[in-house]
Amino acid sequence: MQGRNWISVFTVTLLAGLLLTGSVAAADKPPREPVAKSADQRFWDMGDGTVLDTETRLMWMKRDFWQTQRGWVNWYTAMEFVQRMNNKNFAGYEDWRMPTPEEAKTLYNRRKRNTDKDGDKIFIDPIFPNGAGWGTWTSQERGGKAIVVSYKDRGGEDYQDKINGPDAFLRPVRGPLP
Repeated sequence: MQGRNWISVFTVTLLAGLLLTGSVAAADKPPREPVAKSADQRFWDMGDGTVLDTETRLMWMKRDFWQTQRGWVNWYTAMEFVQRMNNKNFAGYEDWRMPTPEEAKTLYNRRKRNTDKDGDKIFIDPIFPNGAGWGTWTSQERGGKAIVVSYKDRGGEDYQDKINGPDAFLRPVRGPLP
């Protein structure tokens, strides 16, 4: 009888430890079914504040920094925001990061129409809600500058000052997923 009690206490302690330390990785979670799909079936709204790009296997935050915080963001504050989302375990994941320029550019598609926070056209899939920023900071930096990718007009990228970059935004990403 005493042996069974020890096993029960051990099992409960082990399970509690796994839950508290996060040893059961979020990446190991089984994929969920999307609540909506884009017209071309490429983007899946996962219903938890994320959008999965089935082509690149990248998972994006559905709403960008402007939509969640109602403000522009410099590069350093963008990095802090990503860390905060990881600390909050946003959507059950702790591996959010800034996109690379190449990853950020995969959202741009001249055939897709959406509107930014000012009502101007941006070219990302309408599965992302209207009212986002016109682009995103990326992880690529050089000295006091980092690349911002634009979703306006012809798209593209440009190095902006990491502290005083003009009205910059952020859309965090994770992956690519297996």
